[in-house]
Amino acid sequence: MVLYYAVSVLLSTLLSILAFSLAAVLLFPGTALTARDRWLAAPILTLLAVPLAIEFRSLRKRIREMQANFVICDGEGVRLRLAGEFRNSKGLPDIPETRLSWSEITSVKSERRKFTYRSLVPFAYPLDVYSIVTPAATYSFTKECFPRAHAIAEKIRQRAGAL
Repeated sequence: MVLYYAVSVLLSTLLSILAFSLAAVLLFPGTALTARDRWLAAPILTLLAVPLAIEFRSLRKRIREMQANFVICDGEGVRLRLAGEFRNSKGLPDIPETRLSWSEITSVKSERRKFTYRSLVPFAYPLDVYSIVTPAATYSFTKECFPRAHAIAEKIRQRAGAL
């Protein structure tokens, strides 16, 4: 999660620098640029700033989604809530807030799947999908759903296996 915040700060800093540069080029007559140079530099700076702004917005949305998702282990069982657009883009259904008792959990599985990141240049990347299996349903999640997904899956596996 810290890495998401660090990238977010970096993107906002770069965006601020580009916005300042755009304002300096367009608004301050004291710069050594001719009018033609100013109107040439403005679209270039805008073309640099727009993808950064889009990525910054997407990253902030992903951070909010990760903060809303949770899997909590306690003495009674597991409480979880997993939802969001990024989760749905991987084919994982939303899971409203649910409580599973330890006796309901039959196993915890781990499977490496390939997902495709849809962008201007789509690319495939591997990602571990952890599944909590019960007789009634299977609840799947990845490290992109919430931080420390591997550690939580291992904790549930150990606890459910001890029963």
